[in-house]
Amino acid sequence: MSNLALLIPELILVGMALALLLAARRIQKTSVSAVATFLAAMAAALASGWASSGSSQTGFGGMIILDGYSQFFKVLIASTLALTVLLSPRSLEVDRVPRAEYHALLLLSSTGMMLAVSAQDLLLLYLGLELMTLCSYILVGIRVERPTANEAAIKYFLLGSFASALLIYGISLTYGVTGTTDFAAIASSLSQHSPGSNLLLLVSIGLVAGGLAFKIAAVPLHTWAPDAYQGASAPVAAFLAAGSKAVGLAALGRVCLVAYGPEARVWPAMLAVLAGLSIVVGSILALPQTDMKRLLAYSSITHAGYALLGLIAGTPEGVSATMTYAFFYVFMTLGAFGVVVALGERGEKLDGFQGLAVQRPGIAIVMLIFLMSLTGIPPTAGFTAKFVVILSAVRAGYVGLAVLAVACSVVSAFFYLRVAVLMYMNGPQEPAPARLPVAVFAA
Repeated sequence: MSNLALLIPELILVGMALALLLAARRIQKTSVSAVATFLAAMAAALASGWASSGSSQTGFGGMIILDGYSQFFKVLIASTLALTVLLSPRSLEVDRVPRAEYHALLLLSSTGMMLAVSAQDLLLLYLGLELMTLCSYILVGIRVERPTANEAAIKYFLLGSFASALLIYGISLTYGVTGTTDFAAIASSLSQHSPGSNLLLLVSIGLVAGGLAFKIAAVPLHTWAPDAYQGASAPVAAFLAAGSKAVGLAALGRVCLVAYGPEARVWPAMLAVLAGLSIVVGSILALPQTDMKRLLAYSSITHAGYALLGLIAGTPEGVSATMTYAFFYVFMTLGAFGVVVALGERGEKLDGFQGLAVQRPGIAIVMLIFLMSLTGIPPTAGFTAKFVVILSAVRAGYVGLAVLAVACSVVSAFFYLRVAVLMYMNGPQEPAPARLPVAVFAA
């Protein structure tokens, strides 16, 4: 397979983004850009699924790898892009956002995500993540008439720049120790030394893990998420919550298990700390929230901790558990944000859900299902996802962390079910028409 053939999904997205930018003036007030972006996302998903049927392939001097792991996340990213497009029309109209530029940014950000999950080299991983993040900064602040969006974008940019500095400095230290940025070569170099013996290497692993932890909003590098989600439009917040989380988890899995695999005593302990802090802090800080997007932001922080439980195990079963968790989490989150989109301004505040079961019983039932799944109540997909990652942590010997995860699931039930109580046990507010976006049913 040729080098370019390995990048067919990315080329589809980039090509469509360039086409939209070139034709921006002609299609600005039409739905052409949305339809084109949706079709490009579907084509990229199909191309990714088709390519995954073969054996693993590498290209561009070993910097790109095409295997089942990368293709799984590529399909997930393309699906996230497609559903985000379906969630966006109302927001674009209300906020008068330039459609072509908006969809081009989504396409380019998704391209960066796909490059990151296919990377077999730390430098390419960094470039992919930066392409994703730079587009995300603009998407958060694209509602220029809203001061909250501008403020959120600035905060996101400043904190993101700090995280990028951590990541690139960690990469440079890894190169200084091993003389390479290729994952396989790094692992080969580290296998020649006793684990944990090189202090500089330990620092580099910590910095790289910290930079990637920012992408999944893991504690203590989580502070950007609540402000960014609140300031961004609901579709953009959904895209960040789902897409960046999946990419960050994919990158952490590849880097830790492949590149830093010989340091198996070091990185699992680091991830265990990140997981424990994320689960506890996210659950506690979500309790007092009155803004729905901030609540979902802290929810995403908690879910980042749960997803890390599978990677901590360091086994194929653990990685599979994290992939399962990422898959279900993406659609649960997109569905919950889809309800927020359907309710408009009303859905951005918890008070807006009062009496929803009386006024809009269909939307209330859909939201209840997503809330139950996010909580992890049987027999929802969320229960299956939590069960497999907690089981993998127990089998790896992290029983205490697994017990903590179960306990915090009870805490998280309070802030999720608080929304359900508002919908079904409180009187309705003033009537407000709402229509479910197609993406909610797709999710």
